[in-house]
Amino acid sequence: MNKRIVALAAWIALAAPALAQQQPPTLAANGEGEVMVVPDIAIVTIGVTSRAATARDALAANSTDVNAVLETIRAEGVAEVDIGTSGFSVSPVYEERPAGGRTDQPPRIVGYQVSNQVRVTIRDIATSGEILDKVVTAGANQVNGISFDISDRKTYEEEAIQLAIADARRQGSLMAEAADVRLVRILSVNASAGGGPVFARADFQTLAAVPVQPGQQSVSASASLSWEIAPE
Repeated sequence: MNKRIVALAAWIALAAPALAQQQPPTLAANGEGEVMVVPDIAIVTIGVTSRAATARDALAANSTDVNAVLETIRAEGVAEVDIGTSGFSVSPVYEERPAGGRTDQPPRIVGYQVSNQVRVTIRDIATSGEILDKVVTAGANQVNGISFDISDRKTYEEEAIQLAIADARRQGSLMAEAADVRLVRILSVNASAGGGPVFARADFQTLAAVPVQPGQQSVSASASLSWEIAPE
C-alpha cells in the first residue's frame, strides 16, 4: 500500500509541469462606467470670528453671534444631527508694528480673537442660498467653503458598476473577435465605484446675490473581467 502511495506521489510530481501547461488560455478586459447626477445635499462650514480687548469679552461676543447663527439654521429646518462644531480657537491679537520699527521688544498684545466654525449639512439644497444669506445677516462672517453630495449615492454607484461591467464585456468581445478566439466562460469579475463630494468656493459676501448652483457630479466605477478562451 505504501509503495502505491509513493508511486502516485511521484507520478503527480512528474506530471505537475505538464498539467500546468494544460491550463486554458485566458483573456482579460477592463471597463469604465459613469453616471452624471445632480447633487441634492449641500455641506458648508460657517464661522464667526470676534475680537475684543479681553478673551472673556471676545468669547462672550462670539457666543452671542454663534447662538444667533445656530438658531437661524435650526429655524430653517436643519436637524441637530446635521450641525456640528468643526473648529474653535482663542488667540491673542498683537499690535501691528510700523515698517522699520524697533524689533528688540516682543510685540504687545492688544486684544483677543475667538473663532468658532460649524459644519452644516443642508439636505434641501434648494434652500442653501437663502440659509446662507440669513446666517450672514445673523452674524456669521466666514463661509470657508461649500461642497455638494448625493444622498442616495449607493444607487448611482450600483448603476455605474453595471455600466462598467457591461463595458468590460463589450471590450472583451471586441478583443476576442479581433484575435479570432471564442469566449468560453467568465473566470473572474472585479468592480469598484468611486467619486465623492464636489467642492466649490463660496464667498459669503456674494452668496446672497448669487444662487448656489450644485451643477452635476460624476459617480464612476471600474471593472475587470477575465475569460477562458478557445480557438474559434
